[in-house]
Amino acid sequence: MKTTFHLNTKQTSLELQRIASKDIPYAVAQGLNGVAKAARDQIKQELPSIFQNINAFTRNAVAFTLATKNYQTATIFIKDQQAKYLQFEEYGGTRTPSDAITNPSAKALVVAAPNAKKNASGGMPKGYVKSLAQKAMQDLQRAKSAGRKGKAQSILKIQGKNGKSGGFFLYNRQQRSLTRLVSFVNKTSYKPKMGFHQKVEQFLNKNTNHYLSQAIDRILTKGK
Repeated sequence: MKTTFHLNTKQTSLELQRIASKDIPYAVAQGLNGVAKAARDQIKQELPSIFQNINAFTRNAVAFTLATKNYQTATIFIKDQQAKYLQFEEYGGTRTPSDAITNPSAKALVVAAPNAKKNASGGMPKGYVKSLAQKAMQDLQRAKSAGRKGKAQSILKIQGKNGKSGGFFLYNRQQRSLTRLVSFVNKTSYKPKMGFHQKVEQFLNKNTNHYLSQAIDRILTKGK
């Protein structure tokens, strides 16, 4: 028993050309985008174990650009605003007031003391330092007018001197005690601890072929 069949070589050739010129580049782009998204999600998931009390702004620092069939490159990166401070966590170094993302013209860095007010993420609430400055000014005016009969507690702004950092303090008049809330410092030093580039590279080395193979298999299966 024999089965005779005829292969249309012209049609097959055109189909292979279509797959090579359109489908495979599209599949490669889909594979790159899949592994880039997975890497982004993995790093985002690991950030809370690197930074204690991480806030939503830092959790959402990692992003990626999409590859296309004409531009087969996906890029995983740290967003510009977050990179201004996370670069010190990645590479280490010394941070100065000019590196402040909200006020590059600041004369000092503002650092929370243990007794500072904290939000759910462990950072100072938005507007907290500004409110301390306003309160310190109001309490100073009241103290000038009330003399020794001022409020039991007030906010003081103290300039640093003799090597000691200034800041905002809570002054207890009865106990004559100062509790530091915020410090003003000229610089802070960092050691590398984020490992962003290393983590991304390790993830890509382990998973890129898998995502590319899956995407290409889907295209070839669909074309059958």
